[in-house]
Amino acid sequence: MSTELSSADRVRAAYAAIEAAGRPEIWITLRPLADTLAEAEVVDARDQPLPLAGLVAAVKNNIDIAGIATTAACPGYADGPAAEDATVVARLRAAGAVIIGATNLDQFATGLVGTRSPHGAVRDARRPEYISGGSSSGSAVAVALGLVDIALGTDTAGSGRVPAALQGIVGIKPTLGVVPTDGVIPACRSYDCVTVFARDIDTADTAIGVLAGGARPFPADAPLAAPPAARVAVPRVLPGLCPEWTQAFRAAADRLAANAIEIVEIDLDPFVEAARLLYDGGLVAERHEAVGAFVDAHRNAEDLDPTVAGIIAAAGAVPATRLLADRVRLAELTEAAMAELGDCHALLIPTTTGHPTIAEVNADPVGVNSRMGTYTNFCNLMDLCAVAVPSGTDSQGTQFGVTMVARAGADALALDLARMVTLHSTGVALPGAASVPAPATPWPARAGLDTTELLVVGAHLRGQPLAWQLDDRGARWCGPVRTAPQYRLARLNTDPPKPGLARVAPGTGAAIYGELWLIGTAMLGDFLAALPAPMSLGRATLADGTEVIGFGCTAEAWDAGQDITHHGDWPGYLRRVGPGAEVARSDIDHRVWRRLAMAVPGTVVDTTTEVQWLQAGGLYIDLRTPSDPPAITGRTLDELTREDLLALCGQQAFAGRLQDDGAEWTWWREVDLHPADPLPDRGRLHLTGGILVETGIGRDYFEDWASGPSQRPGLELALRDDTGRPGMLLRVGAHFGYVRGRVAGIAPAPGVTLRDAVARADLESARALMDLEISLGTVEDGRWVISRSTLPFRVGDDLAPQLTSGEITVAERDAAGTPVRRRWTVALDRSEPLLAL
Repeated sequence: MSTELSSADRVRAAYAAIEAAGRPEIWITLRPLADTLAEAEVVDARDQPLPLAGLVAAVKNNIDIAGIATTAACPGYADGPAAEDATVVARLRAAGAVIIGATNLDQFATGLVGTRSPHGAVRDARRPEYISGGSSSGSAVAVALGLVDIALGTDTAGSGRVPAALQGIVGIKPTLGVVPTDGVIPACRSYDCVTVFARDIDTADTAIGVLAGGARPFPADAPLAAPPAARVAVPRVLPGLCPEWTQAFRAAADRLAANAIEIVEIDLDPFVEAARLLYDGGLVAERHEAVGAFVDAHRNAEDLDPTVAGIIAAAGAVPATRLLADRVRLAELTEAAMAELGDCHALLIPTTTGHPTIAEVNADPVGVNSRMGTYTNFCNLMDLCAVAVPSGTDSQGTQFGVTMVARAGADALALDLARMVTLHSTGVALPGAASVPAPATPWPARAGLDTTELLVVGAHLRGQPLAWQLDDRGARWCGPVRTAPQYRLARLNTDPPKPGLARVAPGTGAAIYGELWLIGTAMLGDFLAALPAPMSLGRATLADGTEVIGFGCTAEAWDAGQDITHHGDWPGYLRRVGPGAEVARSDIDHRVWRRLAMAVPGTVVDTTTEVQWLQAGGLYIDLRTPSDPPAITGRTLDELTREDLLALCGQQAFAGRLQDDGAEWTWWREVDLHPADPLPDRGRLHLTGGILVETGIGRDYFEDWASGPSQRPGLELALRDDTGRPGMLLRVGAHFGYVRGRVAGIAPAPGVTLRDAVARADLESARALMDLEISLGTVEDGRWVISRSTLPFRVGDDLAPQLTSGEITVAERDAAGTPVRRRWTVALDRSEPLLAL
């Protein structure tokens, strides 16, 4: 759920959930409710929105929280409460999260099981006889149960990923060093990092962006997104995985493939061999450097876990030469692993090998722990980032998780790919659990990576031939935008053709469609260096007034080009002037067409007028209404005021017969709201990318149309009443159109526009001029409901047609608004059989 509660209410819900859960082993210290409520009320009183406001948080007890002893699950280790918050804790508070307590862990963050603590084993959120995973055990279970919304962990060998997998939640392990570790008790100082847990990936994304920054800088070429056609490696062999989990992993890889991601099998051996160095080699010496002096001095203390104490004490006996030799070997294995990864953007792996019971761990504490680190231990050793996400549930109710691993700095890329494989199971969060939506920008950009917003209007648009140049530089596509109405667009005389954007004097430009990308500023410089003449980059103003960097060109190149501003955008221009595919009658008939755009030289491209074209077999109806028509006060024809009548002149509506003569199509207008144009409505048609493009013949215009599939059966009736007034009733699938022409002899004088005729005529004559109905609607449960009409007061009416031999009647209103049945003679019937009115 989202943050629908105030911070104070969320805190109250959290403490109620803690009491209901009955899981005291999660906590080492739980803060008093009164203290956390006071902090929540301060958050609620803030005028400015905070990214984590409304969320409650917990912190692993090897990270300093001011006023709480930082024990790392060894009560004798701390000599008093922490004097100040660790940087990451301070950042959580500043972002609006309320920290309610410090959580249990495998002592000194040494373990992946969650059982090595004098405060008791932290039990699985769903099956209490199973382990939680560790070492960030309390944090993960608190999140899974909904006691908190986010929690901090640490990760050296997988402590921020294994418990995430076993608890069915998200764990983000960032690139080493980008999240500050001051105020954190080290485990292996060279490989420690702070991680975040959340129930969903959006909340985790928000939180990690708050925590990171101000420490190790991101690489200048750090990608801000996964490219559309990313390549992801998967292990050729999956050591330690049971058949059901192997199948679940393959299903996760299939979800990537379904998103057009290329899957590449690789040899995982160098990764696995490196993983063994962390505990089975000299690198474990760092654990003794961190807390070994304390452990050696207190070996007989009751609050020391014997397994942890044994590991750390033994680490003190590692010879320096062994440590140095293993570091050399690690470098060799890292080089081999990166060569195996090759040009793949990321590596997808299972997060761990299984979910043991507490009894199984107690029987073999070292062996079980070692197996659980098969897929995690190498990550920090090789300076990789990772995102652990849930990926389903097996037949025993065990949560299965996968991890997306990427190179240092590629955190945003890993997160994008992880979203594709996430598969949440039924949660166990207690009432009150909250979340926040995805941020607008990737978290490395929020954490200090220097980025630039880039406007593109041509070949670098999504789907255009040069978009790969931005994808390859790690740019993130942010979506469509429009410029301020201060620009003109030209087709430049380049090979291949490109558009040029030029700022012009106020009142002479238009809003041009483009797309916004976010790119690392260093990579923008690299991009600019490769930009060919006459293209350039400069400041551009968007419709909302935002200033960004955008594509431009030299004035000389623009002047030598062709002004295509009226097309509104480059893809529209290419679509309209390109050859496209030939159109057959079967491509047109029995469809409901919606106009996407109309481009006329000297005007701004029209994408807002609501235009619907109902095409039966030979007959058609076309209704065009402004997107923001003025309000009509009259509810009947006799109530229409002069202002109403003039407003209705802003519509266009016509109906008749569509004729095709090979390359040319003519829409003969037998009923037209407006006086007939001297030239027939004639054009050429072609299809491009599923869009029907109409190009005027004799008149300079383009129209883009879209439709659904052909719909049958259909109704197609040409009508006449006893005065000779023309009419029409068409049905295409669930859509219908109805036409009632003017009384014979009523029409504007030759050469006079409808608006001028209405303005000059007396009110009664003006109403007679507008007494023409072209309505569209849908058939719903046997009712023919009008949804759009040249006479707005008809909207909502049921046409209720009744067909008899050679005749049809429909429900109308007379001039005073009284319901009547209008009788028509069927002059032409081209209806499909078996259509029921």
